[in-house]
Amino acid sequence: MTRLERWSLHLAALFTGATGLIYGWLRYYGQREGEFGLEAHPLQGALQHLHVLAAPLLVFALGMLVRGHVLPMWRSGRPVGRASGFLLAMVLAPMVLSGYGVQVVVAPAGRLALAWIHGVSSLLFLAGYGVHLLAPLRQTRSALAEADASLNPS
Repeated sequence: MTRLERWSLHLAALFTGATGLIYGWLRYYGQREGEFGLEAHPLQGALQHLHVLAAPLLVFALGMLVRGHVLPMWRSGRPVGRASGFLLAMVLAPMVLSGYGVQVVVAPAGRLALAWIHGVSSLLFLAGYGVHLLAPLRQTRSALAEADASLNPS
């Protein structure tokens, strides 16, 4: 995976995740009391549009990731990050498909179900992404500790 692909993925995930989290917070907890009852937060619409515009960039970056990272790591058989990578792969389809579905389904019950699926799978994706990014750091730290222990026996 090239440096450009890696940074494209990280930036797309950060921007899409941040806009989605802030939009979700404003949607469900940012309502204000207006003259005629509860009103949406003034930034809610802008954040929704930014999230919808950022999501295809993330999907494109994830497509590059399959070719440049997932397949080579799968073929190498390296165990580092395999569990978190598998979690990411499992929540990817529900996250993407429900994200697109929530934009086109008009039945209220269907939209609500898709919104829940999208919210839960997106939170799992963000958590798994964070854990997956830290997996090589944990392996390096444990390898350094083992090397230090072998050089300095107590």
